[in-house]
Amino acid sequence: MPIDRNALISMILGLLTAAAILLWIYQVNHAVELKIEAAQVWSDYQVKIARATVEEDPNLRQQYTDEQDVLRRRAAELKDASSSARYNAKFSGFAALFFLLGTTAAIAGLLSKGHYLAYAGILLGFVGLGLEIRFLL
Repeated sequence: MPIDRNALISMILGLLTAAAILLWIYQVNHAVELKIEAAQVWSDYQVKIARATVEEDPNLRQQYTDEQDVLRRRAAELKDASSSARYNAKFSGFAALFFLLGTTAAIAGLLSKGHYLAYAGILLGFVGLGLEIRFLL
């Protein structure tokens, strides 16, 4: 028994939707991890500032000052990476939404035996794919 073209389109879009949702979850978790790491480095930076101000030994004070510079640069890099990861997660979420809408349209086309809804599902799937590719590059 041959598989209906609309059923095949629906299955493919369903699998792509699942993959897009998993990718979105990964992106959100990655963004949160970067934000937490940036917050930890910023707090270490603040501790080094306090230690450098209260330290009486000039060698240790210089060491804390040097460590402050390293921590400040690292924290700024992490903050930028976290911002970029949040931006990527937003686009990944939009891509998953377009895949989900495409799958819904394809299933509606399958149930109503309408080919145009399946084609609309493919179009929405291509939009979702374009968004996913955009953030991966």
